[in-house]
Amino acid sequence: MPTRITIENQYAPLRNLPYPSIAICTPNQISITALRHFNRTLVEGNSKNINVGVAFPQLLGFYEMLGELDEKSLHEIELLIEENRYHALQVMGMIPQSCEDFLKLCFFKKKVYPNCRELFHPIITNRGLCCVFNNIYQHQYKKRNEKIKNFTQITAQNVGAGLGNALSVVVDYNPEDAVDGTVVSAGATRVMITEAFEFPSEEESNLVRPNSESYHIIHPTYTYCSEDVKRLPVGSRKCLFAEEKQVRYFGEYHSSDCSLLCHIQQIERHCHCTMIYVPHVHVERACNISSIACIIRVKSQISDLFFINNNCDCPRDCETYEYRSELVVGNMNALEHLTANFYDGLKFNDSSSIMHFFFPRPVFVQKKQETVMSLIIFFSNLGGVFGLCMGCSVISVVELIFFINMFLRSRIKRWKRRVQNHQYLN
Repeated sequence: MPTRITIENQYAPLRNLPYPSIAICTPNQISITALRHFNRTLVEGNSKNINVGVAFPQLLGFYEMLGELDEKSLHEIELLIEENRYHALQVMGMIPQSCEDFLKLCFFKKKVYPNCRELFHPIITNRGLCCVFNNIYQHQYKKRNEKIKNFTQITAQNVGAGLGNALSVVVDYNPEDAVDGTVVSAGATRVMITEAFEFPSEEESNLVRPNSESYHIIHPTYTYCSEDVKRLPVGSRKCLFAEEKQVRYFGEYHSSDCSLLCHIQQIERHCHCTMIYVPHVHVERACNISSIACIIRVKSQISDLFFINNNCDCPRDCETYEYRSELVVGNMNALEHLTANFYDGLKFNDSSSIMHFFFPRPVFVQKKQETVMSLIIFFSNLGGVFGLCMGCSVISVVELIFFINMFLRSRIKRWKRRVQNHQYLN
């Protein structure tokens, strides 16, 4: 049964819309301050005997593509961690710049939040440590990513539209406190926007350069299915509802979680360990520092592996909220001329950025996947066609009998005439 997606309403009220999840990732993934604190927690030995400038930047191999590795220094770090009963799963959550240091100020619903406390919490993603707003996942310090119990999602009804209702965030990745060679994305801050119940992903993401003020204009779209489409098999509608399939590690089905799981499974298959950002991962199964070389090798071949194995089937979501982000970036030269300065007392550096997230209008687009014709209409039309064909067949049979009868009658008349003529001549 063919289906189509049509725009049902371009002016659906914003009050019915869930607010998106926003993840902001620090470029400073190995902080000197955090490394010193980690060193103080060590009981057996310390990192002073390790070449920090060579060894620790290689830990970014969990997230980034690196060149040639110094396996000796990686082995030294792993021995040090194991002697102190640590694991890479715990260490990679301890050494990045903390959210309290990265996020300087938040302004949301006409309230100021110093260091964005109560709004953002840390999470380890496939791009390193990020600070996430309005998301069910969070990173437990010295542990792992876990789901928040009794999570309450923020709705747009409580926020509103327009720049005056924006979520404003001031960040500073503090490059002076970063270990040399560990600042990722050339100091640009990665922003990922997803649904609140999805794990942060790069499907809708932007890179924001430092020393800038950016406006992230969010255009939401809601797509759902008609009752006729819901009754169709998955192969016909080509999408899945959240309750129709469980995604390993993540729970209810989301297309982005399924795509991320494909990468995770490739690494599990070839490196025999689970990536450290996977929710609720067990320490015994998590990838350790010795796995970094394998992880990088698999990532470099990931597209070929998908093509060879052909085992990544992730249909789109049947019911989903999409948040497309339009980015406008400017400089911060006008800050000193503001009449109402919300940033009074903050020191801005070349590594600072201001971000504003908001809906431009109090409405959003609502789409509907529906059948090209309903099942009732389809079977009605089918019955009509069958009825017409059957009617034509009956008429044809009657006509055939009539013409056969006429043919036989004419033949009989001719035969009788011949018999009569033959008798008359005799």
